[in-house]
Amino acid sequence: MHDNWLIFCEESGDKALPWKKGSTDYYIVSAVLVHEEHEQDFINTIKHQTKRVLKISEPLEWKKLQTYKKRDDILLAKFFKNVEQSAPPFIISKVICNKHETSGPGLVDTQTFMNYLYGLMFKRISLFLRITKSHAKLVIDRNTDPVAQESLRKYLSDVAKYKTGEPPRFSKPKWLNPEDHAILGLSDFIAGSSLRSLSDYYHNVNIECKRCSSGLCIYECSKSNFSYFRSYKYLVDWNYYNFENWAWKGLLYHPFENKNNYRHLFMPI
Repeated sequence: MHDNWLIFCEESGDKALPWKKGSTDYYIVSAVLVHEEHEQDFINTIKHQTKRVLKISEPLEWKKLQTYKKRDDILLAKFFKNVEQSAPPFIISKVICNKHETSGPGLVDTQTFMNYLYGLMFKRISLFLRITKSHAKLVIDRNTDPVAQESLRKYLSDVAKYKTGEPPRFSKPKWLNPEDHAILGLSDFIAGSSLRSLSDYYHNVNIECKRCSSGLCIYECSKSNFSYFRSYKYLVDWNYYNFENWAWKGLLYHPFENKNNYRHLFMPI
């Protein structure tokens, strides 16, 4: 019997590449995977914790969250922890692109850049679905132009077929607004809070600390002024799942020579 998953994809950051002043330092694509039969339970959990912890009755959406709450790390950590403990099983997958380290003539086009990063995500998801003999329905934020939507739809099908040697195990994307579905809203929230966390790190940590030989330098080194970690560590921890023949572990980080180096930035404790 095959598992049926739902996959909700969102993004955060602007697509300006190469980086220029005023652009976001990172661009993040996030995906939330949940079993189809758990969809409503997951929705109920998100809505309940949004109202209970964040004290908002509107649909969960990062850009609409008050600024002081975006900066309240303890509040965000509590929200993520409560969702983790109350929700049915779910998976978080993310592609993190450091735009300061990303270059190349093939990525300067906005459409190509978006397709490339989503492609990294879905190469991994396609293999996961194949190895676990699963299928999935795909939901993506509609806040992109129609030409890019059609291009991405075709690109994801081509990526899946090339990587797995078979037709894709996920449906053609369904395009929704984050406020129209609570799980898509959570994916948006995760992408937004991740961008904020990584930007805080980039601007606040002492550069020399990044070269420290200690894996715990950001927690132990007296030269580092970076202390933001409580909420982001949940987003890292959610990537640790083991299925039959498949270990869903870690984040995807671009450029490739630094892939999975989040361990040196946000070591879960």
